[in-house]
Amino acid sequence: MPFAELSGLVAALCWTISSLMAPRLIDRFGTMRFNTFRIITASTVLLFISVLTQRFDPTLWAHKNGIMLSGILGIFLGDTCLFSAVHRLGPRRAGILFATNAPISILLSWLFLDEVLTLWQLFACALVLSGVIIAILFGKRSQAHDWEQTKGRLSIGILMALGGALGQASGALLSKPALLDGADPIAVSALRVSTGAIALALAYGLYYRHHLPTNALPIKQLTHKDALGLITISVVGMVIGMSVLVWGIGHSDVGLVTTLSATVPVLILPGLWITTRQVPSFGAWLGAILVVLGAALIILH
Repeated sequence: MPFAELSGLVAALCWTISSLMAPRLIDRFGTMRFNTFRIITASTVLLFISVLTQRFDPTLWAHKNGIMLSGILGIFLGDTCLFSAVHRLGPRRAGILFATNAPISILLSWLFLDEVLTLWQLFACALVLSGVIIAILFGKRSQAHDWEQTKGRLSIGILMALGGALGQASGALLSKPALLDGADPIAVSALRVSTGAIALALAYGLYYRHHLPTNALPIKQLTHKDALGLITISVVGMVIGMSVLVWGIGHSDVGLVTTLSATVPVLILPGLWITTRQVPSFGAWLGAILVVLGAALIILH
C-alpha cells in the first residue's frame, strides 16, 4: 500500500519543520520544560479530536497496556532524549544519530513481529540509510554556525540521540498490535501522547521545575511568539506527524515506514541552507539522491 508507506515521508516532513523551529525555543524554555509543554499541548489537541469524533472504542482499551507503554518509551523517554540531543548537537548531527531508529525498528520487527523483508526491500532500506548518512556527514561545508557547536559533553549528546532512536523504535513496535486489531490511529496517538504527557508533567513538577538550565527564561518573560511557536511545533510534529506515522505503521511494515520517516536529516538540508546561508556540499546532494531513489524503490515495490 503506497499511501501507507508514504506516511513515513509525511511524518519526516513534519518532524523536519519541528527540528528547525526547536533550537531557539529550547534555549528559551529549557529542554524539559519545552518538551513537557509541547507534549501536553499535543495531548490536549489529540484528546479533543478523539472525543469529538468518538474515536475511542473497545479495541483501543483492549490494547491499552501496550499503547501506554509505547507512550512511556516513545514519547516520555524517546522525545525527551531526542530534543536533548538537538539542543546539545544541533538538528543536523542529532538527525543522523536518530536515523538509526530505522534499522533498530527492522531488527525489533523481525525479532518480535515476525515481519520478513525481501532482499529487494532490505536493499532499498539500506539505500535510504546510506543516503541519510552521507547527507548528514557531508551536509555542510562549514562548521561555523551555532547549530554545529557541541553544548556539554559530546558523548552525552550521542547517547541521548541513540536513546531517542531506541525509544521511537520501541514505541512504534508496541503500538502495532492495536493497529492491526483495528484500533483508530488517532485514538492510539491520543492515548500514547497523553500517557507521555502525564509522565512528563510528573517528572517536570517533581524535579525539573526546580532544576531548569540557567539560560532558560522565567515563564513571565516568555512571549506570545514563544507560545505560538510551541503550539505550532506541537500540532505539526506530534498531532499531524505522529498520527500519520502511527496510521502508516498500522497499514504497512514497521521497518519500511520508519525507514522513510528517517529521511528527516535529508529534508532538513534545504532548511539549514536557508537558515545558515551556506550551500550544502556535493555529498549532501548525493545523499539526497540516494534517499529519494531508495524511497521510490520501497514505495513502488
